Amino acid sequence: MDKERVHEVVKSGYAAVARQSGGCCGPTAEQTTTAHADTAARIGYSKEDISGTAADANLGLGCGNPTALASLKSGETVVDLGSGAGFDALLSAEKLGPEGRFIGVDMTPEMLERARTNAVNAGHARTVEFREGLIENLPVASETVDVVISNCVINLSPDKAQVFREAYRVLKPGGRVAVSDIVLSQPLPEEIAKMAASWIACVGGASTEAEYLGHMRAAGFENIEYTRKPAGPLLTPNLQDPMWKAAVELIGEERINELAETVFSYSITAEKK
Repeated sequence: MDKERVHEVVKSGYAAVARQSGGCCGPTAEQTTTAHADTAARIGYSKEDISGTAADANLGLGCGNPTALASLKSGETVVDLGSGAGFDALLSAEKLGPEGRFIGVDMTPEMLERARTNAVNAGHARTVEFREGLIENLPVASETVDVVISNCVINLSPDKAQVFREAYRVLKPGGRVAVSDIVLSQPLPEEIAKMAASWIACVGGASTEAEYLGHMRAAGFENIEYTRKPAGPLLTPNLQDPMWKAAVELIGEERINELAETVFSYSITAEKK
């Protein structure tokens, strides 16, 4: 798919998630708060994170916890690439304090609407804002940000090199990036990578480790460190979703399960010197 088509597919898919309160990397229909909490616990959020004021913003969309990875400090300015319903925003606001600032960037109006409502309800409307835009063209001034975070979103971009160039641009010298994302141990078969369903499920646009870290280095990031763990459990096909159903019918559930073994959740940090 070309870049515009990828954006259309992802935007449409996440608009549906925002309306249904479902997840991208697992079941989307009839998910409960308990299911979202279980997903968050599996990927690194604490019991306090899951049950606190940010709970209503947890849609089960992440693949890690970049707010913990980033070691946020009071008074910092943070930008979130693909901020969704604002779960990481509200958790960050608690750590940033009244002098800190959080800017969430998302291209999906339905997500932005939910995020803004959640920020008001959680009492963080003064320090948290959400801007509509593409993560390949951030609506943020250069060298104004201490930390860039992202949670299972950069893999959805059709131009990851540009995403990291933009992240580097908005960071102050000495700033840092903390990313949780889906990365592959080997490239997906072309017929699967092209499927709309696989993009919405966080795998169709995922890069290999060499490609992903190569984009970060090319953008100028240094001191890149990472850990990884299998992400297969997050990618269970939801046969109630028409796109997943089509994928299973075309490829077969057994083949999808095999491919899931090549998918990993990475936690990555790096610095701008």
